[in-house]
Amino acid sequence: MSAEHPQLEDLLEKFGHQEFKDGQREALRALLSGRDVIAILPTGAGKSLIYQLASQLLPGVTLVVTPLLALMSDQLEAMEEVGVKAVGFSSLHPETREALEGIKRGEIKLVYVTPEGATGGNLREELDDRPVSLFVVDEAHCISEWGHDFRPSYLQLGEVVEEVGRPPVLALTATATPWVRQDIARALGMRDPLVVAHGFDRPNLFLQVRRLEHHEDERQALEALLSGQVEAYPEEVSARIRRALEGPGLIYTNTTRAAEETAGWLKEMGIPAGYYHGRRRKSERERVQQDFMEGKLRVVVATNAFGMGIDKPDVRFVIHRDAPASLEAYYQEAGRAGRDGEFAFCCLLHKDEDLEKAAFMAGASDLTQDEVREVYQALRKIRRRELEDLQEETGLGRSLIVRALLALERSGFIRQEGDRILLTRKRFAPEQVSLEEEHARREYERSRLEMMRSYMETPACRRGFILNYFGEQMRGERCDMCDNDLLGRRPRASRVDHPFEVGQRVRHPSLGDGTVHRIEGDKITVLFASKGYRELSLEHIVREGLLAPLSQDDRQPSGLERR
Repeated sequence: MSAEHPQLEDLLEKFGHQEFKDGQREALRALLSGRDVIAILPTGAGKSLIYQLASQLLPGVTLVVTPLLALMSDQLEAMEEVGVKAVGFSSLHPETREALEGIKRGEIKLVYVTPEGATGGNLREELDDRPVSLFVVDEAHCISEWGHDFRPSYLQLGEVVEEVGRPPVLALTATATPWVRQDIARALGMRDPLVVAHGFDRPNLFLQVRRLEHHEDERQALEALLSGQVEAYPEEVSARIRRALEGPGLIYTNTTRAAEETAGWLKEMGIPAGYYHGRRRKSERERVQQDFMEGKLRVVVATNAFGMGIDKPDVRFVIHRDAPASLEAYYQEAGRAGRDGEFAFCCLLHKDEDLEKAAFMAGASDLTQDEVREVYQALRKIRRRELEDLQEETGLGRSLIVRALLALERSGFIRQEGDRILLTRKRFAPEQVSLEEEHARREYERSRLEMMRSYMETPACRRGFILNYFGEQMRGERCDMCDNDLLGRRPRASRVDHPFEVGQRVRHPSLGDGTVHRIEGDKITVLFASKGYRELSLEHIVREGLLAPLSQDDRQPSGLERR
């Protein structure tokens, strides 16, 4: 690459780096050659540097779509510090004549925009017909209906890519299962993207699950942990955990009430703590975030509204009072600990009732044809077809309305153009609206919930379990940085001779094609293209011949695999 771009090393130094981190050079080389890239790298691994360098080496504009105004502001400040001209278009950074003139003259090559800004106006006119050399989507898992943080505003970005001339596309995320990778590529119209995945293994994180019998045990368990009462690990490990628990940390809950309640418990213990959730006023959320970053608060208790775009490298522990509904959501939140590479402690308080609640929530919001009819009738009735207006007219939740709109669009009853929703048929027949995609999505959500249960209940190495979930294989059988390894827990050895291995493509007569993700004892876990994760009995499938390894010729495209 240095032969092609002799200024690269100088640019790297200009941006404050001496060398590339894992995956950066590989992704940059592909982009500069015109290839699409999905980069799955942990926060702090330098995802932003990939497009920042590319923007200075490509002739046209690099357009970066980001959902986070705070992150946009941070990136603009960082570019100013290194002397790179960049602009952001958002409510906090309104367009100015000076900025637009700078883009027109080619002086500004790095432009940040929100998803709403990218899809809601005539982006080509705003860029004054400057060619776009690279289209970047940050937090790309938000584009996927299968992702744990799906955002409707991302859905039309594939059209925007075409509108700006179909440049190479870079999709960035910290966590994405093979299924989500496939959906990202489909939604953005990516062509044979290179998948660069590094950093799922966080060897500095100690992983623990503490089982509780009842909801009432939570306060006692938290107080015990934060007062240094840890499991009977080797003393060196126990001492490191106790020191970690004396540092700054995060406690995640699933509800706003639990966040406020837990913060109150900590204050009674004399721990400087605040709570953060989406129902607080923006000024209050910003104050809590700033106090935590500056060390005025030692602990923030938060719902999943806290964390995206927050880069505090010295978080020493993350405790989950409640179990999230998926392992990728858990690992992204737990992964906010120890970004400086030093020892950090991650503990999940496991109660059976947590997953029962999550299962109820996952099963209670199935989209029905009656709800699709309600949304369509509301579209015909109201002039201003915004989500808020549809919610008011139908009484349905935001998620259900978005999924109904997607089903209507797939079936040809509506078309979305920018921020407008157009009706395309005079007659409406709800039975003609296919809910097949919806049913597949619900199957996948339920299977993710079961994988979360399996993680909490496994006697095997927890790091190995997580790596398998994301399609990677751990070196060796134990990490010695999780409770199961240090307490000597082990799954029973398989009593069945079988031909399967992790990462292998297989076919089931009724479940279809899939990829082996984990083999533990007498169980094999397979991610099926149409059914999600399924845990099967090895003895049963071997005896009945239900799972067959696929040869290269037999394989059907099932998702994106790393290259």
